[in-house]
Amino acid sequence: MKVLLYSFLGPKMVSGLVGLTAQCSWEKLTDLSRLLSWFLFRFWSHRRAVAVHNIRFALGLSERESLEFARRAFHHTVLTALEFIKMGQDPQGALERVSVSGLAESQRVLQEGRGLIIVTGHLGNFELMGAALAHYLPLWVIARPQSPLVWHLVRGIREKVGMRVIEKFGSLRTALSVLRRGQVLGILSDQHAGTDPGSTTVTFFGRKASVYTTPALLAARAQAGLVFGFSHRIKGGRHQVHLRPPLWVRPSQVEEVTRLFCQELEKEILKAPEQWWWLHDRWKGERMGLI
Repeated sequence: MKVLLYSFLGPKMVSGLVGLTAQCSWEKLTDLSRLLSWFLFRFWSHRRAVAVHNIRFALGLSERESLEFARRAFHHTVLTALEFIKMGQDPQGALERVSVSGLAESQRVLQEGRGLIIVTGHLGNFELMGAALAHYLPLWVIARPQSPLVWHLVRGIREKVGMRVIEKFGSLRTALSVLRRGQVLGILSDQHAGTDPGSTTVTFFGRKASVYTTPALLAARAQAGLVFGFSHRIKGGRHQVHLRPPLWVRPSQVEEVTRLFCQELEKEILKAPEQWWWLHDRWKGERMGLI
């Protein structure tokens, strides 16, 4: 989300976009996103090339098919960003568009005084997912600051819908404290993790990819439940969120559970592949020979 709002649009265009979104109904966001995604797809050449490359090699499509698929992926990404901005302007309207299933088992864990980690990927509208979960659960999310303007916008919207934000740098102690207080930590864990000590290599869509082991590691260390959660955009401008039953991770299972999450994420992506974040350089480590 921050990559789109900051890296390409910049602070001035983001401010203008906030104003445009305020004048649109939820239903009209689709029309605005088509116009903006056409512009981004044409001029954001680096991200277009990354998306086409990722799609071609992950899904086995031709160059032409990958290009057309990338157009749809750009549209979904832009619509997700506009819905996120609109969420800050109309929190109740956002909640009315999201259905959540699988909550009962997670709520039972909290009632027992134990913490939870909900791990997901950049699939569907993960921001609306966070808003919906914060309506039911004491949710904290980890985020990395960007430019002051964009960080103020992103953090403000998340806090307005009930999420509490932890800055990524130096967040380990705070995250453990949240879990040991019997609360919930939300983590997006599907982007390139480099060669950090807290990463491992998995097979993702048939290619080597680095991924953070942080969700499973924190779950093991804090004796918290680990929940795989996924969101999909469905018909009628609505979104469906599903939480899997909690897993209990032993220290010896951290890498195994991390691989399991990536396998399950891949299956969920294949249900609606245009709804994943193909613009991200997910297989950077393999491409550069780092893994």
